[in-house]
Amino acid sequence: MTDFSTIDKQLDEWINARRDEIIVSAQDLIRIPSVLGPAAPGAPFGIEPLRALEYVRDLCDGHGLTTKIVDGYAMHAQLGDSGRLIGVLSHVDVVPAGEDWTYPPFGAVLADGKLYGRGALDDKGPGIASLYAMFAVQAAGVKLKSRIRAILGADEETGFRCVDYYFKHEEMPEIGFTPDGSFPAIYAEKGIATPVLRSRIPSTSDAIKLIEFSAGARSNMVPDRAVAKLTGNPALFSSVKTAAEAPVRAAVEGEALVVRAYGVSAHASYPHEGINAVGLLTEWLIGSGLVPGLQDWLTTLRSFAVDNTGAPLGIAGRDEIVGPLTSNLGVVATDGEELTATFSVRYPVTWKSEQIKASIARTVTGGFELVGLTDSPPLYVPKDDPLVKTLMEVYRAETGDDGPPKTMGGGTYARSLRKGVAFGPNFPGFPDVAHKADEFWYIDELITSTRIYAKALIRLAMA
Repeated sequence: MTDFSTIDKQLDEWINARRDEIIVSAQDLIRIPSVLGPAAPGAPFGIEPLRALEYVRDLCDGHGLTTKIVDGYAMHAQLGDSGRLIGVLSHVDVVPAGEDWTYPPFGAVLADGKLYGRGALDDKGPGIASLYAMFAVQAAGVKLKSRIRAILGADEETGFRCVDYYFKHEEMPEIGFTPDGSFPAIYAEKGIATPVLRSRIPSTSDAIKLIEFSAGARSNMVPDRAVAKLTGNPALFSSVKTAAEAPVRAAVEGEALVVRAYGVSAHASYPHEGINAVGLLTEWLIGSGLVPGLQDWLTTLRSFAVDNTGAPLGIAGRDEIVGPLTSNLGVVATDGEELTATFSVRYPVTWKSEQIKASIARTVTGGFELVGLTDSPPLYVPKDDPLVKTLMEVYRAETGDDGPPKTMGGGTYARSLRKGVAFGPNFPGFPDVAHKADEFWYIDELITSTRIYAKALIRLAMA
């Protein structure tokens, strides 16, 4: 039987001695603005996500791991050359920075024991932690029974196209985890459906016409900005007044009245923690009286934005494993006389996407109709599975926290594996700052996570 106490001490010493190096590597990766961009040769998700993959490859090459970039979709770094394959999956792409940051979103600023930046927590900091965990395992010089492969994708935030492509061309790990959830471990993830509704903007006899309405950049974010443009009788615009500090502001720009709403962004799996700007904007438009013929239509649109239960879509409900369904209206856009609304629905693990689709199609009214729905099925690994038990044992030994494994509404790469779970990086009590302004991660937790990942990997690879 392996004596892990001596190995654990060696791992701790190696990681603690490289604390500054780990921090700098995380900063370097965060400084790459790897938001989805226009495709380019060898860069299907844009130049910056590819540059982030290349940075990680070079870092792993420098530590002697075997590396490969797979057509710009993803890269891997491997330790060992025999035995079953254990995967650690993270991603280098990030959601758009948004606004209202205290520090530059890609500045990787250190302040008050925190590392600030888009991707500090989701998922560049944890990705670096998992890589240095592999470096520590390599440095321990222990003969492993399995191979360990870090797989880093470049399109997690916009649909998992990266790992879909990767696993069509590369080996699938037998088991694995992703540092993209929370501790102690996530044994179940809700399904993620992305319904798209469409409606013609009703034709009315109103003196004022709504010609544009837009909000949000991604369905998996609560939109913190929404804009409407109105045209028609300019004399009516002069009566519009809003306070400077109000969350909705209106101004005449040229021959149009432009109305802007300012909400609070949040991750779509916790939409109640944000303030949807679509709800603010529609409420203002309804109350303004400028477009009386659109009152009912705007009321329907507002209900989609402010009700996170899914009731306006006919899909409210729950199960005993993960709890209630949540719905986030993430993107609204107009094209001519039509408006498209894209949602992110996180549904219970015992449900099927077919029932979601049928309920929406049967329920929505007010001129809206379902025109599409994509789906990522739920994940469920029993709490007594050896993978979950091993990760829980390592976490508890390191932290002294005896809390149970958890479930979540977020979707991670774990659902792309035959058997995988999310493992960290959020510790209990850590605020949900992913996809928000001033995203950060505590430096001490970056280092603690590295130790936890190293000890978990060495146990999985020696089982």
